[in-house]
Amino acid sequence: MDTILQDVWYALRQFGRRPGFAAVAVLSLGMAIGANSLIYGLAEGLVLHPFPYPDPDRLVAVGVGFPRMSGDTNYVEVLSPAEYADIRAVSSFASAAAFDLGNRNISGGDVPERVFTALLLDDLFSVIGMPPQLGRGFTREELVPGGAPVAIISNRLWHTRFGGDPAIVGRSVRIGGQSTTVVGVMPPGLLLIGTDLWMPWGGNRTAMPRNVRQFTVVGRLRPGASLAAANAELAALAARTDAANRSAFREYEGWSLTATPWAAALLEDMRPAAFLLLGAVALVLLIACANLANLFLARSTTRQRELAVRLALGANRWRIARHLLTETTLLALAGAALGLGIATLGMRGASALLPAQLQMLDLHASINARVLIWNLLLAVGTGLLVGVIPAVHATRTDPHESLKIDGRAGAGRGGGRLRNALVILEVAVSVVLLLGAGLLLRTFINIQRVEPGFEARGVLTMRLTLPRERYPGESGNAFFDALIERLSALPQVRSVAAASQFPPMAVFDTQFAVERPTAASEAGMPTAVVTVATPGYFDALRVPVRSGRTFATTDSLTAPRVAIVNQSFVDRYLGAESVIGRRIALGSPDRRGPWTEIVGVVADHYNAGATRPKRPEIYTPVRQQTDWNQLFVLVSSDGDAAAMLPAVRAAVRGLDPEQPIYNVRTLETAVAEASFQQRIAAVLLAVFAGVALLLAAVGIFGVLSYSVSARTQEIGVRIAVGAEPSDVRWLVLARCSC
Repeated sequence: MDTILQDVWYALRQFGRRPGFAAVAVLSLGMAIGANSLIYGLAEGLVLHPFPYPDPDRLVAVGVGFPRMSGDTNYVEVLSPAEYADIRAVSSFASAAAFDLGNRNISGGDVPERVFTALLLDDLFSVIGMPPQLGRGFTREELVPGGAPVAIISNRLWHTRFGGDPAIVGRSVRIGGQSTTVVGVMPPGLLLIGTDLWMPWGGNRTAMPRNVRQFTVVGRLRPGASLAAANAELAALAARTDAANRSAFREYEGWSLTATPWAAALLEDMRPAAFLLLGAVALVLLIACANLANLFLARSTTRQRELAVRLALGANRWRIARHLLTETTLLALAGAALGLGIATLGMRGASALLPAQLQMLDLHASINARVLIWNLLLAVGTGLLVGVIPAVHATRTDPHESLKIDGRAGAGRGGGRLRNALVILEVAVSVVLLLGAGLLLRTFINIQRVEPGFEARGVLTMRLTLPRERYPGESGNAFFDALIERLSALPQVRSVAAASQFPPMAVFDTQFAVERPTAASEAGMPTAVVTVATPGYFDALRVPVRSGRTFATTDSLTAPRVAIVNQSFVDRYLGAESVIGRRIALGSPDRRGPWTEIVGVVADHYNAGATRPKRPEIYTPVRQQTDWNQLFVLVSSDGDAAAMLPAVRAAVRGLDPEQPIYNVRTLETAVAEASFQQRIAAVLLAVFAGVALLLAAVGIFGVLSYSVSARTQEIGVRIAVGAEPSDVRWLVLARCSC
């Protein structure tokens, strides 16, 4: 222990003699370790361990793939109650639960609020492994059809809506117009896809057809059961279901069931970007290690005589190597401390780049215990890695030869070649990072330049969900008609519309049939995005009409059914025939809707963002529906879209003081969030590439500085015999360029 303390004290004295060297080393490692800690913190909080559930890797989501309909495996709202009942029999699951997603109004108090809600078929919280913080979970009697109206709220809602009232359990609140008893409050961090409210589903699960799929299924693996075993059972279940039901439900042909850890299933789109950035910062750390190793090698030039004297006096070579490793480890620990500060500051800026959809999920990154451990491991590992090369080089020193050479004459040809190789490595890795950052930036810029097919500027969007208890039947349509009329009368408003979805978030689709099918529409089970909209929808988004007409106020329940399709739908499913007047029918074969006449064709736009291909889309009028109580309202104006919000809120309150609006944002914000992964990856990789280039420059400077210092006598001789200062400068620059 005493010898270690002596090594530490001696190392600190050495740094005191050369504070510039120590400062450059600490700054280099601080930037590199800080970048690694920052990205690991983001990956830790958003991808690797985003949820505080017990044994999160054993909590799985069950996904489904229908090859006849699409090639994707989806996990959210993709299974029916009948399919869930089959999955519950899988022996690898200790327990399973299913829930539907929806929205409920909480009224009473000063401001009505719309709350994202999970409607449960079974006890979800025992599967997750987190009991309520206050109160209790749902009883079996409450989960059956006709059970008592009860609810469990999130910790977030408990504080924001009810002020953290400890007497909330047993209190009656109005949810969806119905008096409901709060029976529990969940602990912080349990939101589950952003839901703040949990209620029993309350329907008759046996009455729902097998192909009405709106539930998300999660399961907890039984102790000793592996994910592979669960997937083998699910594959066998899918094969049995296919054999028993294919004649009635064609989509079962070749279908698949897959269990995936919950976090991976929910955040699978973010994982590639996270691992890309982790790889990039690992390269930055590699550059910093090469940089510091190079500085230590160059520094050993001036310490060669000192080390030779110590060896000649009988010093143990291992003791000298340990001393050098102590120096590098101390510098790495100091760099880690600086890096922790850099990561903490960087976390604030990086969090600002995250879109609102991640904040809604309560996903956030921070410098937590795992990040601190990662930071410490990086410091120790970096110190040992950096110290190995100088230590090996120093212990190979021949004291007799070294004492014959002036300490300023260099460390030998081998040491010079090694330093040159490290500089070349630094520059090469920096160039790789710069090229990668340039490609990502170019991709992001190209995405921004893509013409989306609609006009996002000046459009304010929001969502309203009308309680069915107060707005039955066509009264919901009457409310939206009255709201559109009020909003259209506001100054600067150009157009107002309502729709079930809008780009770049138009993703809900359905099957359909064509009256005179082409080969493409007969193959497989064709699907298309389906959007329900009011008149004025295409005008609000400024989507060009190719042929025919848009929706009119006369397209009502008593009028013939009409639809509008986009150009992709025409190209894929209708062929070269005249489109106007053709008929389609929406829905699966067993629940096919009435024949609907195509009255218009609109131009394509990117339904789900510029990073995904355009999909065929069908539009139907809201006035020909009676069950759409939940719509987005789009207000297109000639001025600042966000400035319209107070007037919009006033208009809604004028119609219904208890009706909340939510998901309020401009269309430009929605478009920007659709490409947030490319944006954050490009920005961070560009920053790290700049840091890498700076570190490489520092490394080159350090090596040249020590090289010039070691050649002071030679340079003096050159000047003494007549060399010009410019010749000396060119000599140094030539060394740099080589």
